[in-house]
Amino acid sequence: MLLRPGPILAITSARFKESDEAEKVPHVYIRTKQDRVLKPEQQEAMIKKWPPLNVYEIENSDHSPLFSTPFILFGFLVKAAAAFDV
Repeated sequence: MLLRPGPILAITSARFKESDEAEKVPHVYIRTKQDRVLKPEQQEAMIKKWPPLNVYEIENSDHSPLFSTPFILFGFLVKAAAAFDV
């Protein structure tokens, strides 16, 4: 109920230049197990293409953990921030 349709054309046609700069940015990936937007194999491909420092997994979350599991998401964000010494 809280989500609105996104710009699907922008998402599906976005292209990014290859750059070493992106490789230098520390990041994590939060895998959502009940995602109906990104299939598990799509999420795995994203992880393999740009390996994160950590992969966190939320079992009972859809594509928007901010709404479906906000407290679990918050916990992972705090862990990620601590890992990056922010």
